[in-house]
Amino acid sequence: MLRLLALSICVFTVSMDRPAVAGQKRATNGPPHDKMLYIEGTSDLFANFKGRATENAIHIQSRMGGSIWKEQSANSVTLYNNENKVYFVQTVKAYLLDLNQDFLPISIDEWETPTQTVFEGRPAKVYKGFAKLGKLGRQHVADVTCIDNTYLSPSAHRIWCRFLGLNRFDIGIPVSLMQKRAPLLSCDTKVMKLGSPRWCRALTTNKIKEVPIDKNGFSVKANWKQAKDKAGLLFSKDGSLRAHEIDDFFRSDQSKF
Repeated sequence: MLRLLALSICVFTVSMDRPAVAGQKRATNGPPHDKMLYIEGTSDLFANFKGRATENAIHIQSRMGGSIWKEQSANSVTLYNNENKVYFVQTVKAYLLDLNQDFLPISIDEWETPTQTVFEGRPAKVYKGFAKLGKLGRQHVADVTCIDNTYLSPSAHRIWCRFLGLNRFDIGIPVSLMQKRAPLLSCDTKVMKLGSPRWCRALTTNKIKEVPIDKNGFSVKANWKQAKDKAGLLFSKDGSLRAHEIDDFFRSDQSKF
């Protein structure tokens, strides 16, 4: 697994820890605490996915499994594999590295003044993000549509933005994001080779609504096994990956030839 934080990325630095703008808080006139935000959409990161967000928890499901973040353990993400009933606890930093290692998001230096719009009947704003890319100068690198944040705490809002590859949190809740990213061609311990930046669909929301909170929807089942590593999460049946399980996964069915 690549460890990209140790490498210099020049102008394409993944700057994920920029402080939120002072005064950015969850609105007091938001939905009641028995409601959560439900989103269905598509993404180059998650493929088709379903997302649920309460004031202090986020749950994302996709064909690859799911991930759960909770404010009470804000520095970790719980990944799970429905098929094998196995879960793995990973740090937020490691999760973000895995999520973004193929296409590195370009840090946004500034927003243009947003324009007002409506998204699925909700007041929304459209932002254009810009970055200074060396000799290229000021470049347009992101288009973000946001609804007002009446749902998430500052910590939950921040992690939602970070999951999408945004380094700026002085906006509402992103529900649509087109972003310029640099493809990672190769890297070793000292040198990273990046391709030309290209536009990626980080988020397209197809459905958004408020639904009752599922109190059991932000934790794995009590009888599921904890994996020791990502390989155990993906391939084991009880959390411990054995040699014969690796062999079974890669072995060809000779009877077909």
